[in-house]
This record gives sequence, structure tokens and C-alpha cells, in this order.
Amino acid sequence: MVSRAPSKLVCGGAFVGLAALAMALSTPASAQTVTLRDPAFDLNPVPSNDNTAPWVPGFLRGRPLGLVVGIQPSFEGSGDLIPTYGLASDYSNAFSARSPLQTMGSIDIPLLDMPMLKMGIAGNLLPEIKAEGPREGLDRLLPSITAGAWGSAGVETLSVDVKVLGQVWAPELFENPREGYEAQFGMTFYTPLGRLGGGRNVDLAVRADVTMADDAYMNQHFGISASEAAASGLDAFTASAGLKSMGVGAGLVLPLSRNFELQGKVGVTQLLQDAAASPWVVERGESTDLNGNIGFAFRF
Repeated sequence: MVSRAPSKLVCGGAFVGLAALAMALSTPASAQTVTLRDPAFDLNPVPSNDNTAPWVPGFLRGRPLGLVVGIQPSFEGSGDLIPTYGLASDYSNAFSARSPLQTMGSIDIPLLDMPMLKMGIAGNLLPEIKAEGPREGLDRLLPSITAGAWGSAGVETLSVDVKVLGQVWAPELFENPREGYEAQFGMTFYTPLGRLGGGRNVDLAVRADVTMADDAYMNQHFGISASEAAASGLDAFTASAGLKSMGVGAGLVLPLSRNFELQGKVGVTQLLQDAAASPWVVERGESTDLNGNIGFAFRF
């Protein structure tokens, strides 16, 4: 008689091995040793904003923080460039690029913030314009505070906007504070270029706008009264409401890494109609103003 015990042992061992393999395969993923995806080989990387540390405030997520230095005219039509400095700007979409590229600057506070529509209030402090340089012999214009509203509509790559600002307050002791209303219509275009440091796109934003002003603003800033004409030696001139200027500007961001970047902008503003025809602009100033800046920023 031939014994079959060894065969039974072999079958039993095979069964135990298969059972152990099945248990191993059914072990929960949390109990396994798993290597997280390597960003260098990831075909679906996490969006940059999702990599932001949890302690970063919401208003800073995906935005730059840094300093820029540049030049701008001392006042419109002067032709004199003065140094400037300020905070870095965001050129990563058409909506955010509107503010740093606009030629009628102000502090814009959003009250309605939707994906395709944004609206809010705006305000600014208009600085003093001294009676010197191109305006020697003309009235000195003292500071005032302006306020108004703005709105912007569009998508990430293209937006249109409008803003209206006017004087709302000036100290009573100021004999000749800056006054009048301005309105600006603009269009901003954004496009991502090739990728650089940290896999980020080079950001390019371009903007064009046109600004209008009322009689009070135009005549105070560009008109010349009879007394001013006698004091300055220029011809008397009345500046009427209408187009004041048009501007074109571009902003560029060059990423050095995931978080660090170089950025800058350049712009030109051309005075129009009575603003460009004012005798003090024609004979002493410039109808074309330049501005620009460059800086370094950390993007959260």
C-alpha cells in the first residue's frame, strides 16, 4: 500500500501560502508602505495654491509679497521723472493686473467679488502740484481726497473695466485744492508664456485705457487764467471737458522658483485734446509721460 500523506502536506502548505498572500493583498492602504508621488514625475501636479502652507492668510494665497522701485512723472504733463517705490503687484490674470497697470491710480476696495464680475469703491489722495518747473507762474494746486466707484467684468485672460473718481474733501484752509471728476475705461489682456522656475508660467499682462475729465478738472489742471498768463508769460487758455489722456502698459513676471520671482512693468501715457494743447504743456512740459518699475517678490 502506497502512503499519500506527503501529498496532503504539500496541498495544505500551498493553501496556507495562498491564504497569506490574499491577506497581504487585502491589507488596508494605510497599513502599507506607500511612496507619495514625486512632483518631478507627476503628470497631474497639485495646483500651486494648494501647496500653500495652512498658516498663510486667504488674501495672500497665490499672491506675491515684495518691493519694487521705479520712475514716474512728478505730475501729468511735467516731463520730469521722479523715483518711486512700492509693493509688488500680481500680473497672474486680467482682473488682478488691472490695478497696477491703470493710469488713473487709486485704492480699489472690492464689495462684490464674483468669478466674472467685480465691483467696489475707490479712493485716492491727490498730491500737491507746485507752481514750479513747467508750471512756474501758475496757481499752486493743493492736495485733496477723491472717492468713487469701479467695476470690472470678464474672464481670466480678458477683462474690461470702468472707474469714476471725484473730489470729496479738502481742508477749508486750502485756497485752491485739486478738484473735478475723472472717468476711465480700460481693457486688460493676460497670457501665460513658457514655463520657468518651479514649473510656473511667465506671466504677461497688457492694458490700454482712456481717461476723460470734466470742465473743473481740465480748466484747473490745464487751463491758464488771465492772471496766470500775466505771471507766467504764457497765453491764456481755457481747457474744456473731454478726453484727457490714453495709456498703454505691460507687466511681466519671471519666476525663479516655485515661490520667488522677478517682476516689472513699463507704461506710457499720452495727453489728448485740450490737455495736450495747453500752453504750459506745449512750451514747457511733455505730452507723453513714461513710467515703470522692477522688483523682487515672494509668492505664497
